[in-house]
Amino acid sequence: MLSHKVVVCLALVCLPIAGLVSASSCQGPALIPGIPGRPGPPGANGQDGVNGLKGERGPPGMSDDVRDAGEKGDPGEDGHPGKVGPKGPGGSKGPPGPPGPRGPKGESGDYKTTLKSAFSASRGVTMIPRRGQPVRFDRVLVNVNRHYENRYGRFTCEMPGLYYFTYHVTSRGNLCVHIKKGKGSRGEKVVGFCDYVHNTFQVTTGGVVLRLAVNESVWLEPTEKNSLIGGTEGADSIFSGFLLFPDA
Repeated sequence: MLSHKVVVCLALVCLPIAGLVSASSCQGPALIPGIPGRPGPPGANGQDGVNGLKGERGPPGMSDDVRDAGEKGDPGEDGHPGKVGPKGPGGSKGPPGPPGPRGPKGESGDYKTTLKSAFSASRGVTMIPRRGQPVRFDRVLVNVNRHYENRYGRFTCEMPGLYYFTYHVTSRGNLCVHIKKGKGSRGEKVVGFCDYVHNTFQVTTGGVVLRLAVNESVWLEPTEKNSLIGGTEGADSIFSGFLLFPDA
């Protein structure tokens, strides 16, 4: 009986002969299959294939290391200030606050503003006044601080300073009057006014600013041309005056 090696060798030799025989239509006896050879060494790794489709989501995992929470730690350091945000809407008006402290005392006022002197009087006497005598304006309209004496028709100064005096008198014919000032019954002429008409009603007016000292008087006095009337309805005669500026 042939050995295993001899059979293999014969099979290897007969294979090409069998091909030649087949090629020449010559068929010999069937050969006995040999023993399979040993596996060869592993081949090299092939190239990666194309990524497959995404699989379904799996169930949530379970934590194997669950521990109790520890004590709260100390606060950390403050971070850097953030950016300023947009301005918010205005709030509602709050309640009134408490009264503030009393302010300091103000400066003293000017005492001169408290000095007042003024008068205005009309003539109700129907008689023509005498020459060289003050004209009496007996109906007092205003007499602040009572510096005007309607009994004598004189204004007497008690507050030195600048005064303004004016008159409006009605006459029927020629009229000349003087504004006088002085102390006592005698005085000096300051200004004079005259108007000449014949048997006709007229209104004569005049005024002057005077500086007066204490106890100096001012009055209106007619001359020989005297047709001044008074006490006539619709034909009043008025004498007025007031303090402009008191002396310092």
